[in-house]
Amino acid sequence: MRRILFLLTAVAFVVTALAKKVKVTIDGTVSPSQTTLYLIVNEDTAHAQRLPIKDGKFSVKVEVDRDAFIRLHDWKEWPERSAFVLIPDSRHITIDWNTGTIEGSKKSRELQAICKQIRDASPEGFHIDVFSDDPEAWRKAQEKGNAIRNAMLQEQRAIARKLLLDNKDNIMSAWIAYCYPNLFKGELNDIIEHMKPQWINHPIFKNRK
Repeated sequence: MRRILFLLTAVAFVVTALAKKVKVTIDGTVSPSQTTLYLIVNEDTAHAQRLPIKDGKFSVKVEVDRDAFIRLHDWKEWPERSAFVLIPDSRHITIDWNTGTIEGSKKSRELQAICKQIRDASPEGFHIDVFSDDPEAWRKAQEKGNAIRNAMLQEQRAIARKLLLDNKDNIMSAWIAYCYPNLFKGELNDIIEHMKPQWINHPIFKNRK
C-alpha cells in the first residue's frame, strides 16, 4: 500500500511540476458598498493581493498555473463560503458580484455550481421558531429541529460525496476535498486512494492550516 501511495504521489508531483503557466485578465463589478477585495491563489493567504476598486469596478492581470484556484473574496478566511473561485481556462474572466455570474470561464462556472449545491444543502442557520412559553413545546421543537438538521447534514454529505466522485478526474474535486473534509466522516483518504492522481498533490493542500 505504501508503495502504491508513493507512486501516486510521484506521478502527481510530475504532473504538478509540468503545469504550464497562463496569463489571465480578471475584471468585474462588485457591490456598491464593497471596499475590500482579495485575490488569493491556491489559498496562499499570506500572499493575498488586495485589489484596488474604483467606481465599483476592478481589473487585474495575473500569471498562474493553469490548474490554479483563484479566489476573489472580501475575506481571506472561509474559502468554503466564496462564490467566486476561478479556474484559469481562458485569457479573460469577468465576474459580477451583484448577479453572482462568471463570464469567460466554463470550468469556473461549473465549480461555482458544484459549491452552490453543497452550500445550499447545509443545515447551517436552520431553526424552528417556537411561539410559546411552554417548556414542553420548546423541548419538542428542539428535538424536531435536531432531527431535521441531522437529516439535512446526511443529505449534504451525500451530495458532496457524489460531486467529488463525479468529478474525480479533474481538479474540482481538489477544491471539494479542501473546503469540505468534515463532510466525509473520515472516508476521504479511502476515496482518494481509488481516484486518479492528477490533483492529489495540488498546491492548495500545502496551504491547509
